[in-house]
Amino acid sequence: MNILFRTDASIEIGTGHVMRCLTLANALRKKGANITFVCRNLQGHLAEVIRAQQFDLIMLSEPKKNVVIPKATPHSDWLGVPWHVDSAETISAIKDINKEISLLIIDHYAIDINWEMKVKKHVKKMMVVDDLADRLHDCDILLDQNLYPHYEDRYVNLVPKSCKQFLGPEYVLLRDEFYSFHPSNKNCDGSVRKILVFFGGTDPTNETKKAINAFKQLSSHDIELDIVIGNTNTHKNEIESICKKHAFCSFHCQVNHIAELMYNADLAIGAGGTAAWERCFLGLPAIVITVAENQELIAQTLDQLGAIQYLGPKESVKESDIASAINEMINNPSSLIQMSKKARMLLEGNMDKRQNLLFEILK
Repeated sequence: MNILFRTDASIEIGTGHVMRCLTLANALRKKGANITFVCRNLQGHLAEVIRAQQFDLIMLSEPKKNVVIPKATPHSDWLGVPWHVDSAETISAIKDINKEISLLIIDHYAIDINWEMKVKKHVKKMMVVDDLADRLHDCDILLDQNLYPHYEDRYVNLVPKSCKQFLGPEYVLLRDEFYSFHPSNKNCDGSVRKILVFFGGTDPTNETKKAINAFKQLSSHDIELDIVIGNTNTHKNEIESICKKHAFCSFHCQVNHIAELMYNADLAIGAGGTAAWERCFLGLPAIVITVAENQELIAQTLDQLGAIQYLGPKESVKESDIASAINEMINNPSSLIQMSKKARMLLEGNMDKRQNLLFEILK
């Protein structure tokens, strides 16, 4: 079975779409599928990461400067080229592969029904991974792993009636490493000895530095910080330099053991997105600052359920807000224990649901 992924990473897009596609690709490869990625050559692409995991990769041409991109979707400019150009280049890539493509999996906010209808005739089936529910799709399978109010009905008028929908956090795509660190093996006692700081692969507004500065405002430094960033983080040298100056900071760049770091932490400070669900699965209490608009409603919902403490979007959160939140967590161990339990409950049954999804994809 030949499966093609169409997704991108960039400074603007971030790394999350490619990373969750890699998670799904690895699971499908273990079931015998042949995987190829198609990505555009954008600043901050993850070509090296994809190739390092032994996947075939076709890189679409680098966008020309000052290209006018029609606003077909709210995120049209994320493609770097007009949608009809991208679809034509993707079709060309499919023809170059010269094999029947059983399934095309799309994880891209800039792609909608127009792109899909043009490309669909060149593949047997099409699957969309989405979070936004803000555009029409022509797909056979849809995955949205997020928790929104009335999430079961979000795509009723956006996909064909025949489309099989997999909705909710029970279908969150977790790498195999997370299942090796099952939360039942760890007892959250409410004490804070180690804090994990991770704001995704790119963190363009340097929320990582904000979190470190917030921690420095606290009187006690008996707590260790694990600072995690991606290789495409433009503030990498600055963050590494800051960590070297403080014995309580350990610097980690482009790690492949984030599950272990989360498992060993007592508290996390980070963004929404996939990492939020990874933390929930491991029962890791978290102080969350959203770094993208599409993360906000999910973070609000998780906060209302008691699974995280949500401080707000990045532009409204000050260092003093983070410091106060950390202090509150440290001084209220019982609330930390409850948060851990509530977070874990959200992803109960994930392993079984994941197998159901893989079965449907490979049918």
